[in-house]
Amino acid sequence: MSKKAKVDPRIKRTNKYLRDALVELLKEKDVTSITIQEITEKAELTRGTFYLHYQDKQDFLMQSMNEVLEELIEKVKPKQNNEDSSEVEGKNESVSFLKLFEFIYDHADYFKVMLSDRGLPQFRSHMTEIVKKRVYGELISSIGEAEDGLDIPKDILISYITSAHIGVICSWLESDMKFSPAFMAGKLTSLTLLGPIRVAGLENKIKLPY
Repeated sequence: MSKKAKVDPRIKRTNKYLRDALVELLKEKDVTSITIQEITEKAELTRGTFYLHYQDKQDFLMQSMNEVLEELIEKVKPKQNNEDSSEVEGKNESVSFLKLFEFIYDHADYFKVMLSDRGLPQFRSHMTEIVKKRVYGELISSIGEAEDGLDIPKDILISYITSAHIGVICSWLESDMKFSPAFMAGKLTSLTLLGPIRVAGLENKIKLPY
């Protein structure tokens, strides 16, 4: 997804109305059964307005998804400053992860339906790639540099980390976000760096399944 030119505020407003309408409809039915007529009626806009911005429903769905994920990328992108580069890299992971949860919290209705069975199938995979590249970019680079000393293949490790986190995000949304973004970011950072058994305090309290 490439960076786009600045969008007219009126267009952004129209897009938001349509996107909000889609979210409300997705709470009731699958994306494949939602019509343009239903979206425009829910948004209180005309079909003519819809076609000024989108070619068809699929174009609307993809553009809406890309707009939200572009906003997410901008939110989690590390800010450049004059600090020592090693210090900046150490902070970027935790800061980006907190920003990820804060953004999802602010757009909870959208992420909840889009990550559910009713949303776009592509959304989950697109978001997984963003978490992998934008939130854990430095961590994954470090894994790559240490690949020769790994006990398991790098691809399996990266897949485990990113898939686990998307699963936790889904569970958090389904629980109506009973924990704060800061709490979630802190706990998942610990789980990533130290492992679930150790963080839960179960190292000497459970029997391993082998």
